[in-house]
Amino acid sequence: MKYYIAVDSGGTFSDCVVISENGAIWTGKSLSTPPDFERGIINAVRDAAETMGIGAAELFSNTRIFSHGTTVATNALITRNGCKTAVITTKGHEDALIIGRIFQKVAGKTSDEIQDLSAWEKAVPIVKKKDIFGITERIDYKGEEIVRLSLEELKAIADKLIEGGYEAVAVSLLWSLRNDSHEQAVYKYLKSRNPDWFLTLSSVLSPVVGEYERTATTTINAFLSKKIGGYLSDLADGLKKSNFDGEPLIMKSSGGIATIRQVKETSVSLLMSGPAGGVNGALALSKLLGHKNVVTTDVGGTSFDVGLIADGEMVLAKEPVFDQYNINYPMIDIVSIGAGGGSVAWVQERTGLLKVGPQSVGALPGPVCYGKGGALPTLTDANLVLGRMNPKYFLGGKQNLDFEGARRAIKTIADTIGKSIEETALGIVEIADAHMADLVRKMTVQRGYDPRTFALYSFGGAGPLQVCGYTRGTGIKNVVIPKTSSVFSAYGIVQSDINALAEESLHLALPADPELIYEKVERLKARAVKEIEEGCNLNYRLSTVVELMIKYNGQKQELPVMAPFAIKTAEDMERVLDLFEAKYEQFYGKGTSFRQAGMLLVGLRVKAMGDLNLPGIVMRSGERPKEAAFEMSRVYLHESGGWTDVPFYKFDQLPSGFGVDGPAIIISNHTTIYIAPDFIARLDELENINLRQR
Repeated sequence: MKYYIAVDSGGTFSDCVVISENGAIWTGKSLSTPPDFERGIINAVRDAAETMGIGAAELFSNTRIFSHGTTVATNALITRNGCKTAVITTKGHEDALIIGRIFQKVAGKTSDEIQDLSAWEKAVPIVKKKDIFGITERIDYKGEEIVRLSLEELKAIADKLIEGGYEAVAVSLLWSLRNDSHEQAVYKYLKSRNPDWFLTLSSVLSPVVGEYERTATTTINAFLSKKIGGYLSDLADGLKKSNFDGEPLIMKSSGGIATIRQVKETSVSLLMSGPAGGVNGALALSKLLGHKNVVTTDVGGTSFDVGLIADGEMVLAKEPVFDQYNINYPMIDIVSIGAGGGSVAWVQERTGLLKVGPQSVGALPGPVCYGKGGALPTLTDANLVLGRMNPKYFLGGKQNLDFEGARRAIKTIADTIGKSIEETALGIVEIADAHMADLVRKMTVQRGYDPRTFALYSFGGAGPLQVCGYTRGTGIKNVVIPKTSSVFSAYGIVQSDINALAEESLHLALPADPELIYEKVERLKARAVKEIEEGCNLNYRLSTVVELMIKYNGQKQELPVMAPFAIKTAEDMERVLDLFEAKYEQFYGKGTSFRQAGMLLVGLRVKAMGDLNLPGIVMRSGERPKEAAFEMSRVYLHESGGWTDVPFYKFDQLPSGFGVDGPAIIISNHTTIYIAPDFIARLDELENINLRQR
């Protein structure tokens, strides 16, 4: 029997999913072990192997594909824990990265944070001004050489890099996306001086318009290179020692997997590695359930991540932001806020208001109730105090929760605001729910989508606990809690195929010459396909998807338009314009399109996909009981204003076709589902829990 393994290593837990070649599925979970995350990864696989009744060494030795999602890149960027990096750019433009753009002061901030003008600050620099070197050279917007590259200056810069002990170099010259000859010459010379330097060229990594964004992306990639390279090497060594003899595959932010060899060159592609798995899992499950539009919501230990699937496709971000830096690299559109199970509850000193997050206690020490030294009250502690979690059954009974410790932690807040412990805990939960619901509305209504046409998938260790609260008031009626919800990002990773993206910036008035566009698309296809062919030695079925980035004249923002046909004729071009107008009106309202304004094609993107022929998932776990066994549990409810007896079910003991009106609680080995009084729950044929508000 051959197996497929995926592990998503998050800030608090490492989640594992194992699928056999006949579609049977097992899960495992272990606390993450920063900074040596590979230990937590191996432990999660061991936990899954234990549920399978075999040893971890046997499981690894029979594994065909091992895939992994990681938060290491994100953490390294946030903490500025990268390598010593230099930047080489066109002389006269040394300050572009330091100056940034005016919106950098609020990039990635919540609406509450934006309202606090005193907190408007630019991002903490990745490199200092002394680390940026200007060189005489100039390529113009047509790709023509205006000023030759100064080899004398390049030699002097290389001397300074050696003297300064730099480990990585980002090269971002003006208009290198039109003509990369100068960047290639810099690369060749620097490699001749020091082969150990990690070099990133903007013309290779991010050949798109936007000097600041392109330079920031290139610099971040170089900055993360040593950290990510070392981590992935340690992971590969750890897996080899554990009996896995293949090459691990890594989840990219664009929603596909790639080999370690590939992602070592593109560390920036891992900034959304873990959360991307959740959206990919939602895409796989949505095809089984028949949902074309899905809001994905992932509540982990430290964050609440929201993504979208629209018309059966994952939505890519227009301008991804990480730690206030805009990234010019294709990534799934996932927006995160600091709201998770480990989010800290606190009282704002100047107002006396109760706040939740964005600070988090992380994996260590974790919430107080984990009993690992935590002292700060968290969302998880609040849920336990309210009776929504059973302290005897956490992680399938493998870890007891400290109920009294959680009460003492919440009491420190309650005494400050003059409320009871239960009222304070309820306030903490409702504040967190409000933050999450606000993000769901922003990701749908503010982007032109009607939430009533979307299903909402709730996953992550804390998602099913909160989902009734953050769905209420969004307009979404259909909620799905997947059977694998607590390890859903890992489920998505194990369901991922390989992919590669190639893109190019343009500035063409539409309708344009279809032959010119066809030629450019074919060139991008060849680039994307080559990346897959050179990176993967597994069997796969190849396909490609083409997107055109179009806007009206005078506008800043473009919209991606998928072309499911080759653009070879004038008629094909007209079909593209019709598709753009339809999408424009979807976003901005019926009647808002205006073709007479003129349209511009500002970019092309080609996605190549290698279908690995992964096994179909057998979600059913065999015979289920004829009747649902339950016990009564005391839960503090907002609706009753006090403690109420609520039925408490174990997921494995639910009968087929099970349904229950809230309030109720369902617990599985790795998560707890809280069904609020105004919701109805039903177990579907694939063993997902479906919720509807009454």
